[in-house]
Amino acid sequence: MYICGKGKDEYLIGEISIPATTDSKYRTWKTENHMVMSWLINSMTTEVGEKNTSELFEIEPRLHDLRQGELTVTQYFNILTRYWQQLDMFEIHSWKCFNDSALYKKIVDQKRTFKFLLGLNKELDEVRGRIMGIKPLPNIREAFSEVRREESRKNLMMTDNLSTSTVEVSALYTHNSSQDNKSKKGRPWCEHCKKPGHTKETCWKIHGKPAD
Repeated sequence: MYICGKGKDEYLIGEISIPATTDSKYRTWKTENHMVMSWLINSMTTEVGEKNTSELFEIEPRLHDLRQGELTVTQYFNILTRYWQQLDMFEIHSWKCFNDSALYKKIVDQKRTFKFLLGLNKELDEVRGRIMGIKPLPNIREAFSEVRREESRKNLMMTDNLSTSTVEVSALYTHNSSQDNKSKKGRPWCEHCKKPGHTKETCWKIHGKPAD
């Protein structure tokens, strides 16, 4: 619409043919054609910039609020990584010195390691404190590997404890059943009403209560 308002839409739809380079109109055509191209490029740059800004506004709050919660360590790390990869697409820097670039990447990695550790659940406090006490701080991949090993160790311990509890409950039930059987063997047992103290032959529910 902007180009049409300037009366230069014919450059877009091809109504103006390119004059010969020897033609006196060639210089005018060349100037106006470059001007139209400049308008188009500026328009596209503005749209891309607005889109990038919009995406950044969506990603940054989600990344800031993200915690492990019900996720496994691997699931939590993978979501963080996807957000970081999206942010990296917006990072455009022209470094004058290679050392500056390396230092910047190290700082970013350190911040991401802190973010990963701080978002872990409380039951991983011990391994989090252990990693944060290491100097220099491990990179994000090393921190993730250490936390995942600790999670696997805890899960294995929970499984073992659950198995032990199940065995103990089963043993207790067997012991109680055995005690019941022993008591039944020492006293009469009615197969009809399933009560001790008498037999089926004298059960009141079958034969009735004897008269006084």
